[in-house]
Amino acid sequence: MDCIQDRIRRISFTLASKSLSAGEQTWQMITATALVVSYFSGPLLNFGDFSRYGKSMGEIRRCNRWGLPFNFLLFSIVTVVIVSGTQSLFGRMITDPIETVSRVGNDLAVAIGLLTMITATIGINIVANFVSPAFDFSNCSPQKISFRTGGMIAAVGSILLTPWNLFNSPELIHYTLDVLGAFIGPLFGILIADFYLIKRGKVSVDDLFDDTPEGKYWYRNGFNPKAIGALIPSVAVGW
Repeated sequence: MDCIQDRIRRISFTLASKSLSAGEQTWQMITATALVVSYFSGPLLNFGDFSRYGKSMGEIRRCNRWGLPFNFLLFSIVTVVIVSGTQSLFGRMITDPIETVSRVGNDLAVAIGLLTMITATIGINIVANFVSPAFDFSNCSPQKISFRTGGMIAAVGSILLTPWNLFNSPELIHYTLDVLGAFIGPLFGILIADFYLIKRGKVSVDDLFDDTPEGKYWYRNGFNPKAIGALIPSVAVGW
């Protein structure tokens, strides 16, 4: 017990393998922030798939407040504490949660850890990789493709993409996030700027579902030239 307490006291929250200057630390924080934005860029665009079920804007804001800043900060702190602890307890920093759990040496703790990871994996995939694609496929042909069918198409497609190959290549995951952030981040920014600055928060709901040239949002052959013009340089800068 004394040995464990001594190791806990020696836990360092400095995860860098070398000392960084103030400028280098600032750059690393900017890079980490950009990765977080890239990670959330997809769910941000698909937020309407979930907010549509909100009973009021107050309810949506309250859920966002607890679900994003508070929840994300809490999990970030837990992650830093656990990863920092592996350096002291196991002699090296372990960032793989599965490896960390396997080294605990207690069957009950391992079972709880695995159950937690399975639950987290299912939860994040339902939110980020199932609901939104299911709606997208269903919207392509609502008469023929239901939400359930769209979800099955997304599920089968996710297997055909062989995601385990992505997991085995950290560099590929990094590049994938870079591409998503470079394209989806500016796209989300354009949508927000259009809604709040140009349309002043007012949208014609009926015209959103009007795909004829008479519709308010038909623009030019179904495309908004100004939005495309803003997207291209934004992607170039982000790239």
